[in-house]
Amino acid sequence: MTLPTSVQEDHDVTVHKPPRVGITHGDQVRMDSTAPSVRIRGRDLREVAQRARSTREQQPGVDVLVDIDVMIAPTAPAARELMAAADPDLPAGTLRYVGTPTGLAGLINDLHALGIADGAVLQPLLASVAGLIQESTLPALNTMSANVFGSPESQSA
Repeated sequence: MTLPTSVQEDHDVTVHKPPRVGITHGDQVRMDSTAPSVRIRGRDLREVAQRARSTREQQPGVDVLVDIDVMIAPTAPAARELMAAADPDLPAGTLRYVGTPTGLAGLINDLHALGIADGAVLQPLLASVAGLIQESTLPALNTMSANVFGSPESQSA
């Protein structure tokens, strides 16, 4: 499938650093780095990409991190059930991910590899989700980043 010309963009997928990740806990954000960053929001990937591009033009050299509201569980159906039961009152205009920890890691990795964002600030919708992010998503992301970005495991013999 070919995307319309207005959607096609060239992306440099040569990335030399892993994606950054932050996790919100109430009003606080725990980040994996103290490097300068700017958080952005968007209701979909197109809006996120536009805001990231604009932010990079205005503030070159600063990492752009996308906010993502997160509901994860061991299976996608379980995550959807949790979301339906929680019925959170979420602000409009923020990406939302409902699925598995590995799927979330894949989304963050894809945003990074495509040059859309340098990472993400994850906003768990339940307290148990924060623990699952720590236990499952971050290790999966570390494995993906190492394999994608040039570890010996990703190099052919």
